[in-house]
Amino acid sequence: MSQTPEESNKKITSRLKRSRGQLDAVLRMMDEGKPCDEVLMQLSAVKSSVDKAMKLVIAQNIRSKSNCKDEQQLAELQKSLDLMLKTK
Repeated sequence: MSQTPEESNKKITSRLKRSRGQLDAVLRMMDEGKPCDEVLMQLSAVKSSVDKAMKLVIAQNIRSKSNCKDEQQLAELQKSLDLMLKTK
């Protein structure tokens, strides 16, 4: 079943808030003088979270602009999008 735009926006907003919290933690780590490897690990988590948010935004746009109502075709588009974003 396809998500409504409101459900999708809520999911994107939640993901971005999580990313913001992770980034705040990175800033605290920097202030506390945490080791580089720990900071980089957290930055990697922030990047991954933002990438997932980008994927959700793109998927929402594809669904809203597509005239396709076939759930299987939309799932295939989503799978292609997943693959494209993993190989970027």
